[in-house]
Formats: sequence, C-alpha cells, structure tokens
Amino acid sequence: MRQRGLARLGRGAVAAVVLLGLSGTASGQWGVGGIGGVFGSDDPGGMPPSRIAFRPWVSANGSYSQVLGAQSIPGLRRDFYGYGASAGLSGARGWERTSVAGFYTANYQRWTGEGVRGGASHVGGVTVSHRATGRVSVFATQFAGSSLGGFGFGAPAGIFGGFGIAGSALLPSAGLLGTPVSDLASNGLVDNELFSSRVHFYGTSGGVNFRPGLRWSLGGGAHANFVRRKGAGLRDLNSYGVFGQAGYQPGQNTQIGFSYGYSEFSYPKLFGDNRAQFAGVGLEHRLSPQTSVSLSGGVFRMDTKFLGAVQTDPAIAALLGVSSQIEVQKRSFYGWQGSAAIHRNWREWGVSAGYTHGLNPGNGAILASRRDAVFGSAGRSIGRFSMGTFGGYYRWSGLLQNTTLTSGSVGASTGFRMVGELHLGFNGGYSYFDTAGNARRWQRFVSAHLTWSPSGAAFRF
Repeated sequence: MRQRGLARLGRGAVAAVVLLGLSGTASGQWGVGGIGGVFGSDDPGGMPPSRIAFRPWVSANGSYSQVLGAQSIPGLRRDFYGYGASAGLSGARGWERTSVAGFYTANYQRWTGEGVRGGASHVGGVTVSHRATGRVSVFATQFAGSSLGGFGFGAPAGIFGGFGIAGSALLPSAGLLGTPVSDLASNGLVDNELFSSRVHFYGTSGGVNFRPGLRWSLGGGAHANFVRRKGAGLRDLNSYGVFGQAGYQPGQNTQIGFSYGYSEFSYPKLFGDNRAQFAGVGLEHRLSPQTSVSLSGGVFRMDTKFLGAVQTDPAIAALLGVSSQIEVQKRSFYGWQGSAAIHRNWREWGVSAGYTHGLNPGNGAILASRRDAVFGSAGRSIGRFSMGTFGGYYRWSGLLQNTTLTSGSVGASTGFRMVGELHLGFNGGYSYFDTAGNARRWQRFVSAHLTWSPSGAAFRF
C-alpha cells in the first residue's frame, strides 16, 4: 500500500472550493468548531447584505503528475496522465439578522495506466449565523465529504488537494462574517492525508453567543467529528467536545478573548479513552475594514489509556520464555498551543497567511501528535485574467509514537476569461512528504481546465 500511495501522491484534480468563515468560533483545536483561538462574531446581522449570491459552475480538465527521484524503487510507477470533470455550487448571502455561506463540489477523475483507478469525490459545507435578539446570536456549521485523499491545503494526494482549484488560489470569502476567516481547507481532520485512498469525513458544530454589555461577550457550544479511512493500516477517528469563550472589546477594532475546551477522541478498533483539555487567551485586531490580524496562545493537556509493551520481570521471563508483555498504560502529555494569522481582502484580490501549533489527533498514519502548520495564499484578478499562489508546511511530532512526519506543497494557478463566462486556466505545483523510514519524496503536478463559471462562482478573489 505504501508504494501505491507514494505513486499516487499529489494527483490532485481541478476542483472549485469556497472556503467558509466559521461563525461563532475561532479555529484552533481540530475539526469544525474547534477551540483555541479568541472568539467569533456575535453580531452577524450587523454586516451589510453580501454582494455574493449562490451560483453554479462546471469544469473539465486534463492533468499530468510525476513522482520525482523514484528510479531506485523497482516497479514504482512515476508518470500519470488524467482527465476528469467537476461541478459545484458556491456562494454566500447576508441579511439583516442572518448570514449563510456554503459550497458543494463534485468531481470525477480518471488516471491512465494499468491498475490505476479513477473515482468520484464530493465535499460540501454550510455555515449559518443568526442574531436571535439584540444580545443573543446562534451559529451552526456542517462540513462533510467523501473523497480520494482528503480535503485541504496539505492534502496533495486528494481530488480536492493543495494543487489549487478551478483557476484560482485557495482564498477565503472576503469579510463574510466580519471576523478573521477560519477556512475549511485547514480543518485539522483530513487536510493532510498522505495517501489517495478513500476517506469519508464529517464535522459539525453549533453554539450560542451572548452579549451582556457593549464590551463583553460570552459564548459556548459543542462539536463532533468523524473520519473513516479505507486505506489498509490507516486509522479512523471519532471526536466530541464542548467549548466556552469570553471576550472583551476595549476598542472598536480590538477584541481580547479567553477560551476553554474539553474533548474526547478515539481510534475505532484500535483504542479510545483519550481526553484533552485546552485553555488559551487571544487577541484580534482589525487594522482596516479589509485587514485583520489575530494572535493566540495557551496550553493543553492530554490524558490517554492504551495497550503498550513493557519489559517482563526476569523471573517471569525465564518461566514463560517471553521478554515483554502487554499491559494497560496511562500517560499524560502537556504542551503549548498558539496561532498567528493575517487576512487582507479586496474586491479583486486577497492575501491570507497563518501559523498554528497544538495538539492534533493525526492523519490516520500518525496518531495523536503536536502539529505545526504554516499556510498562505494570495490571488488577484485583472480584467479577464486571474492568478493565484499558495503554499503549506506541516509537521507532526508523535506523542504515542516516537516519530515525526513532515509534508509540504506549493502551487500556482492562472485563468483567462475567453468569452462570456467561459474560462481557460492552468494549475501547477510541487508537493513532498518526509518520514523517519523514507527519504523525502517530491512530486510535481500540472493541469489545464475549461470552466464555465457565472459570476465567478469557481473563482474567489
């Protein structure tokens, strides 16, 4: 499975994605609605009606990818040619009291070569925020999909992977909820799958925010996440949690927040009984209506029970003829968590960059770990032309496994509106991953696509 997975790494097809601003919570822990940042907007109805409506789009593509430096592995295929089609619906809308944003993308990709299979992938998400009264607002976010290789910035093996989308960079929607955007391409669940095997994923969160006065806000909610991986040896995930947060606004453009969260997670058919707690403080500052920065820091604790091998007492070893035995072990891990991000959005272009560090349940190959993630994107449209670039770096340091894993990707895209709403575009990039047992493996990718996209539904600059 490893050789097949390596060979298929990076075969991302062209797909259009809208990255949603998660209402009511800040990103941090993992999954949809994780905690660890400051807090989200508790006044979604205060924004003007969105200029973005929901629009459909369709796209056809051809692509090529190549594994680099793999000549020394006998029988490992290095070159892949593919073709496919995508379709979707995306957009956002704001009313006096309610904001809604959503996307859905379906893709089918086929690759040439003996033993190389194609398949369909789907991913969608919706976030809703509603101001029930002058002091109370509620929010909910749903995110789900079934794809070959996950979804996100660091999932270059997947159909929705880091090699870009239909002619645009991975960019958040501009000012969707009036807060620094947390996008679903950095979801912490399936945003860094290593293999292009099938993965099913679902995340949900919801909660309420309460503003007792002009400067203070309080909030809380719950989230649940599920991942099912079909690749041999890859682990599934169940995760549940609750979170609470309090915020103070010393000025019109600045917010200070305090957050706490508790989660339980398990690896079905492997072991469960993992508990994690998070506490942090953060700062969000709006430099201008289009520019915002955020900083957060805190600590986490994870308690776990699992079966582990220990050395057998010499007398018992001599009697039974075994040098080790299995017993239930209990461990506690402590660490710091933090994040920094900046977002700048204009009508025709945008820039987004961020860094996070903290506890993560892993990507199926590696289990609970300390994860560092650095990612960024930039894009611009000029008349008929659009262009974008992005990059990401991820590093896991295993808590339950004495190993590390790193991966990264970088890419660029460009598009040209030929006539009406018909666009021609090109994407390309590189990705790599590095483990303790394998040398760093690079792969490159290039594709061309023809996309019909009314009102730029597949191009979010």
